Amino acid sequence: MSASLLEVLAVGTLLVLLAGTAAVAVGGYLAWRVLRRRYRSFRSHGAVLGATALWQTASSTRWGRGDVPANPAELAGSTSGQVRRILWRGVDAAVAAVRTADDVGAVVADLPSLSHRLEAAALDLDKVLRIDPAGRVPATVAEQVAEVLRAAADIRGAAQMSAGDVAGERVRNLTAEAAHELHLLDVGLASMRATGPAATPNAAPTTPYELASLPVLPEPPRAS
Repeated sequence: MSASLLEVLAVGTLLVLLAGTAAVAVGGYLAWRVLRRRYRSFRSHGAVLGATALWQTASSTRWGRGDVPANPAELAGSTSGQVRRILWRGVDAAVAAVRTADDVGAVVADLPSLSHRLEAAALDLDKVLRIDPAGRVPATVAEQVAEVLRAAADIRGAAQMSAGDVAGERVRNLTAEAAHELHLLDVGLASMRATGPAATPNAAPTTPYELASLPVLPEPPRAS
């Protein structure tokens, strides 16, 4: 009887261990798939791609020629990896300009929507360019990249102009207020110089009393 009970307990314990091991294995596999899917989604996000491209651009010297968009001929003569860097540098600069203009309270109108569409177009081109990072860019793809860069430059210029108008208005208001305060200060100082120092109340008399003007009291009688 006791042997049968021990066998049942051993079998039950083994089944529990097998079930726990299987549950851990299945849970680990499912968690790995979820993390891998999220990592792929995170890696293909526009902000991550843009940040990566900006970092690569900062370490590269080929494209360090200012903010002038490259023409299709230059893009077609470069590798896909280099074109990706210049593409995201232009797009991120436009998106940052629109965000800055919105933060300072400038009129942005449809610029945020246009910047989102610009990012979407850049993502599509980025997928094409990632097929062969070391290969040359086809002429049609180079033309499309050049068009996106021109649109990014236009969006950035519009955002910069709108933000500049707001900043200029605030600077003009600040200058006018400062000039007004300085004028009031000059008027106050001029008034004080014209009137002179005010007399102090309850001031002590400047002319001392003369002893001769005081009454002379009689001397008291002396005791005999």
